[in-house]
Amino acid sequence: MKRKKICFPALLFLFGITSLFAQDRSFATLPLAQKPNAIRSAEMYGKETPQYQKVLSVYNRLVQARGDFRYPVPALALLKEVKQMAAMDYSKLEIILEERAYQVCSSFGNQSDAALALLLAHELTHYYEKHGWRKGFVEDNIDLDIGLRLDSLTDNAAKETEADYLGGFLVYSAGYGLFDKGPEVLAKLYQAYEMPVEKSDKYPSLSDRQSMGRRSAEKLAQLVEVFDMANLLTAIGNYTDAYAFYYQVLMVYQSREIYNNLGVTAVLDAMQYFSPADLKYRFPIELDLTSTATRDVSLAPNRDSLLRQALLHFDAAISMDPQYAPAYLNKACAYALLKDYNRARFYAGVEAHQAALKNNYPKTALGADVLNGILDALEGEEGRAQTTFKAAASAGSPLAAQNLRILLGERIETEIGAQGAPDKPERIDEKVLARVAEEGKVDDSKTIALAKQLYFYQNPLQGPHSRLFVSENSYTKKTTYLHLTSAGYAGKTARQIGLGDDRTAIVAVYGEPGHTIETPRGEIMVYKKNKKMIFLLNPSGKLERWGNYLVQEQ
Repeated sequence: MKRKKICFPALLFLFGITSLFAQDRSFATLPLAQKPNAIRSAEMYGKETPQYQKVLSVYNRLVQARGDFRYPVPALALLKEVKQMAAMDYSKLEIILEERAYQVCSSFGNQSDAALALLLAHELTHYYEKHGWRKGFVEDNIDLDIGLRLDSLTDNAAKETEADYLGGFLVYSAGYGLFDKGPEVLAKLYQAYEMPVEKSDKYPSLSDRQSMGRRSAEKLAQLVEVFDMANLLTAIGNYTDAYAFYYQVLMVYQSREIYNNLGVTAVLDAMQYFSPADLKYRFPIELDLTSTATRDVSLAPNRDSLLRQALLHFDAAISMDPQYAPAYLNKACAYALLKDYNRARFYAGVEAHQAALKNNYPKTALGADVLNGILDALEGEEGRAQTTFKAAASAGSPLAAQNLRILLGERIETEIGAQGAPDKPERIDEKVLARVAEEGKVDDSKTIALAKQLYFYQNPLQGPHSRLFVSENSYTKKTTYLHLTSAGYAGKTARQIGLGDDRTAIVAVYGEPGHTIETPRGEIMVYKKNKKMIFLLNPSGKLERWGNYLVQEQ
């Protein structure tokens, strides 16, 4: 890859918040938030109040995004006191938010939920990362040097920084984006609690605290970019690289979704070793899977190894959350591909279906029905398969409708958009991706080595309102370029699609995509034939970002 070094200014501080804590409440946290001469109060908001319900809504969203139910979920309390802003009370297994901190977050208007999420995610991270054990150890060994060192300001500050960093990723994965008002929230909290801004023997200064948050923000931005690249690589079918990108995230942050995504990429990678005849039907491991084999189909041992590797990842996701229905369905798909139809039926028809109905995963419940229809067809029960597909299609499953057409021998057309004048080349910031790839300009300071032969390059300022992501794999001799619009991009595609347009508008001019995939932030629509494009939709089905991609092989 031809690369020219470009020096860019540091990224804007996308995230930097440090919720602060009192020593009598939290075993693990730095006592930075203790308002001088504060008086304890046990008065709290009732669970029926609008204030509590708002905080609870944000809290539950974070808990679900973390997806780790191996341990009890802490209770939530909203207290009418002005003492410590927020805290994790290990003795009561309770996360506390105070009224005044709630009011500070509310002052951020339409970003108030994100501000609340920052405070609550910070506390949840202390809990999930087991920061509480050290306080008990310190109290038992305070006379020893190790106890004194673990009780130091430096050690506590390290835990706060980790909670900023991993808490920020939790906020992002819950769908709140990268909140860029962290330093402002912190300044307002200090002011509201009349906290000293200068450094003392016990407290760092406000400016130091903000700097800690900003440095965490820079690391967080890198982690988010690796995670986003993993999603994009999965969407366009580069499963080998996507697996390595997800694994990089897993080394820092563990969640059921990360384990599940690792398993999905392994299954999709294995599916490339099947012949088209073996993959006649479209499995519900994703909404719409193309089934063109691209590798030597004789390598069955390798594909089986990948599928069994995927099963281990799905089991890890289930161990974190035994009610996580998607992992059961994906596990069933893996068993079906291994031709272990009995286990596939059990995990689809029993485990996945029950967990989906119990925990509000309607799409997964339909997916389980679709897989049962596929299993019927594979075992020669075509009449029963047809009934199953019809029922699931009537319930709203496009995948069931597609499989019904396949069963009936009908041809499925994708990526056939509006006909008209000759197409113009797709451009972002007036640049065609082929030219961008030829220039090969990246910011060397942002290069990440994910494995011995895999590198992640970036150009954060490819144009005024876009950025370039590059995955270079010297083993597969494949380089993938993704040129993406930034938030708020005002330009339009060659067929006049712009940010804010809905899915229907995209399909009207580009046709139904040949490939789609769900993400924590919505849906990715992928076009692979006439156009090589990605449309990223938000949870409301509106276009949030779009991009062009290019894969070069040496």
